[in-house]
Amino acid sequence: MNRRPQQSREDYDAFSSRDLAHFKVSSPDTRFFDKKKRRPLRVFVIWFFLLAVLAVLLINFIVDHFVFIYTETIPVKGLNESFEGYTILHISDLKGQTFGENQALFSLLLRDKDYDVVLLTGDMISSRGNAQPFYSLIEMLRELAPSVPIYYIAGDSDPSPTSMTYASGGSPFAPWVLGAKQRGAIMLSAPQSVERDGQTLWLTTLAQLNLDIDTMQPQFELSYLNAMESGDDNEIELAKYNLSWLESTRNAREVMKEEDVYIALTHVPPTQNDLNASSFSRVDLLLCGHYLGGLMRLPWIGPIFIPSQTLPLYGLFPGEQMYTALSREGSTWVYTSTGLGGSDPLYPAFFFRLFNPPSVTLLTLTTSSL
Repeated sequence: MNRRPQQSREDYDAFSSRDLAHFKVSSPDTRFFDKKKRRPLRVFVIWFFLLAVLAVLLINFIVDHFVFIYTETIPVKGLNESFEGYTILHISDLKGQTFGENQALFSLLLRDKDYDVVLLTGDMISSRGNAQPFYSLIEMLRELAPSVPIYYIAGDSDPSPTSMTYASGGSPFAPWVLGAKQRGAIMLSAPQSVERDGQTLWLTTLAQLNLDIDTMQPQFELSYLNAMESGDDNEIELAKYNLSWLESTRNAREVMKEEDVYIALTHVPPTQNDLNASSFSRVDLLLCGHYLGGLMRLPWIGPIFIPSQTLPLYGLFPGEQMYTALSREGSTWVYTSTGLGGSDPLYPAFFFRLFNPPSVTLLTLTTSSL
């Protein structure tokens, strides 16, 4: 009987030395034994969060190079129907910023808008003293609406409007004030009146309503006499100017009536002393700026920080209050513009406009029985 030759078990029980050559006890080949490890979910979450933050910051950066316009309607008790719809263009805290060549973005924004007056509540000049963006803004506003008056006040960061240190330039007035005057903007140094059908609307500053004119009069007269004695033309010019606006303020206050409408300007939002002053209740609408809306804001929360010694936590998460947008203090409406500038010495250097686009506001007066 034929039998199959017995085959060596070595061919079945073991791999050849050639097959085992690349296997080592100390470092087995994981291609055959281990599954590929998956990245933890938290890594993807972190990357998604970082990319989302970068996208938001990029969009925010683009938005901050445009100007937005807000609208508010202000009900005023006793407002004559002839002033119904009287509209104020409120601009604050330009801080030397430019929005397009020669402020062209303002032109696009306001081209089809109607307003009766432009009121600028200070800090229009850059920290380096560059007034050209301010001049361009005035020129653009003049081109859009030649007959609409433009009034402004100085902010705490603007160079002083008057000083004898400017006399070397031929005038005690700051160059930026002279430049604004040449372009048709008026510094609101004394109350201005608007008459319609027997009612008067006053454009004034909060300080002009609170001035102790009787105390200031002899001081200004003495300064004028000293200037005449010195013979310095610039000193005389400044003394005459001070007497002129003080006299204009006195004359205005003598004819102001309770039933008149009062629109007041101040750069810094009112303090408690301002709120307690008897003249404050006379003001129907107070316009201010200064705090830039806190620069950095969070949706549904408001400003992260408003620098103020009087606020809880020194201004950390202060809420809206009277530091942004429209609020009511007694019988007075207070509108605080979030402004246009992107930085301010009030805030830490790393602050920038976040969820707080540069803006101007159209405020429209309407009659109210309340």
